[in-house]
Amino acid sequence: MITLTKIVDLYKAEWSVNMKEIFMCVLSLSLSGALAGALILLIRPFTERVCSKRWNYYIWLLVAARLMFPVYVHTEFSEFLTLETVRQQESVTGMEAAEVPEGLPAEGIEGVKAPESIAEAPWSGSLQEDRMQGGLPIVDLGLAVAVIWFLGVIVSLLLKSIDYWQFTSGIRKRCELTSDYRVHEAVEGLCAGLHIRRKPLVCECKSIQGPITIGLWRTIIVLPEEKGDLEQLPMILHHELIHVKRKDLWYKWLYQILLCVHWFNPVLYLIVRKMNMDCELACDEAVLGRLTQEGKKAYGNILLDTAQRNIGAGRKIPSLTLLERKEDLKERLKGIVSYRKKTGAKVLASLCLMGCLLVLTACAGVQISSNERDDWEEKGYFWDRLAAWVDVGLEDFMGATIRTDKDGDAWKSYDDDGMIAGDDVRDQWRMYVYVGGKRLRCDGMFLNGTATVMIVNAHTDKDIEVNSTFEVEEGRFKVVYVDPDGNATVINENGEKTSVPITLKEGRNVIKLVGQEAKIKYLRMSYSGLRENAFESIYYSAEEEKSAIIKEQIQAGYVNKDEVMEYLYYLDDGDISKALILLLKKGEVLSSDEFCDMIIYSNSELSGRYLVEAISKGEIEPLSEKDISEIKYYLEEESLRALLDMMKENLTFDLLYDCAPYLSSDSLEKIVRNYEDAGGEFTELQWHNISPYLDDDAIESLRPLKPLKPLKPI
Repeated sequence: MITLTKIVDLYKAEWSVNMKEIFMCVLSLSLSGALAGALILLIRPFTERVCSKRWNYYIWLLVAARLMFPVYVHTEFSEFLTLETVRQQESVTGMEAAEVPEGLPAEGIEGVKAPESIAEAPWSGSLQEDRMQGGLPIVDLGLAVAVIWFLGVIVSLLLKSIDYWQFTSGIRKRCELTSDYRVHEAVEGLCAGLHIRRKPLVCECKSIQGPITIGLWRTIIVLPEEKGDLEQLPMILHHELIHVKRKDLWYKWLYQILLCVHWFNPVLYLIVRKMNMDCELACDEAVLGRLTQEGKKAYGNILLDTAQRNIGAGRKIPSLTLLERKEDLKERLKGIVSYRKKTGAKVLASLCLMGCLLVLTACAGVQISSNERDDWEEKGYFWDRLAAWVDVGLEDFMGATIRTDKDGDAWKSYDDDGMIAGDDVRDQWRMYVYVGGKRLRCDGMFLNGTATVMIVNAHTDKDIEVNSTFEVEEGRFKVVYVDPDGNATVINENGEKTSVPITLKEGRNVIKLVGQEAKIKYLRMSYSGLRENAFESIYYSAEEEKSAIIKEQIQAGYVNKDEVMEYLYYLDDGDISKALILLLKKGEVLSSDEFCDMIIYSNSELSGRYLVEAISKGEIEPLSEKDISEIKYYLEEESLRALLDMMKENLTFDLLYDCAPYLSSDSLEKIVRNYEDAGGEFTELQWHNISPYLDDDAIESLRPLKPLKPLKPI
């Protein structure tokens, strides 16, 4: 009879094993992460010279991945450290059963036989651990260490959360939204140049000495009330906005959480410090890429000025400051002085090095295991069971409710061969982990209607075999072959693993899935004897076939806007470029979204060239300011410059400034000359905003052309 005490013992034993398993997994990940971090630190002198600062910053993501994912790649070069915890063997009255003296009752010294339900119970090992030996309880050292680790994680998370809340709430209480129009204008221009759609709030605070960025979901840039030299303000804001653009606060919080989980790992503290330094160096690099030599000197002066103030207000919490540690000043200034744009060879070397590090960090793992797994392996490892508990994947997907129209064509198609042979009709087709093609795999699917999974255009009759298997959870489901004459043949309707021979006839042959409020799992399909070179064409979806037809039409000079927009995702980028210019030449009206989508999915070099040629020949109207502003991110520099040239007197400063980050200094100089030749003038603030994108020679060449208009009074 199983009593409440025995049930409690069961959960105690299971909890003990789970805690130790969690800690062993964390310890394994921690050692693996330390090994990966040590490898990166070892090659750092080389990567600092060859790779960009941004590369050196994001390479720490490999360590983060190693600290999070328990993946171990076994190779002949991999060495895995296996640590096992030894558990006491179950025995009768503290001895091995083999040692029981002959004649002693099998029920034990006390003469009381243990009930079968307890003797054979899988938790009996934990009962042995709870027994007294020599008047003292047996201490499970592994469990004690696991509990200490767990308490350390809780305390670390609480302390960091409290520190962050106190710091950010204090800043928010003491800051006010800035009313300085110069700040707002600079932020507007920089956000446009950096493609930041959700602009952060900009506030002022008396209690800080340098700029700081806080907030994960609602980012706030906090400036000191005394901003200093206004000429430095755009560079300061540029620095902070690059942090916002790159989501550096999320990156920092990721490492802070990992630091809480692996609080016992001293190597990780060094890695976090290096990562924070690399974060600022990468940001400096992005700012310097847009500055002239004088601008770089000014940027260095900003760091020096900031170092003179009381820096370090937010050093204990994840925030972004212009200069967090004075100790880092020398390294930051050194980066400014030694800044050089990376050559193609160095970029290639960086990519190769990245690939090597990916392989090495995947293989360099330290795996720790416990032989206690053997006793509960049948019930599944803890991580598998934990994943099942929090799973938002297949089981949740399959548990969702399907809403279908039982009077609609999709429902009726299951029993109508004529509808099955026609175009696909469905009101539900959702998949969980779907990989199509010659070897189709889908772990979960809802289908009400028909869905094409293969189309074969054959010159002559060919024999193949269709292999399929699936599990039907609800509704009805079948795999069907439709021949060129429209005859439908069921290949598999019960889900059992089958291999059915079929003859693909001359013409268009189709394999379809047909469901009626169907929920299926583990669909697997493959085709034996299907060689692509033996057929005119093979497509693995109706969309793929349709996109091929549209491509042929585009090549022939015919284009339909609705069809192109519907199948935009499936078309090649070069074909979309041709379709775009054909539509514009036809005088087809494209909405702003349609025009932008076609540019995004097209070949940017071809699209830019086609647009410039068509406008110069008068075949299409020049683009509007709004159109150029929308597509400037995706065009090549030469095309963007040509489009701006064509605007002539219609070119505004707003568009000029908007496009400046995407032009070289030479190109921008020519556009500025054209702008001034057409009667355009600059205010002092406008010239101040655009000059960082010009080199020294261009600035000196342009300055005497037109007198600047005075800055408007506030």
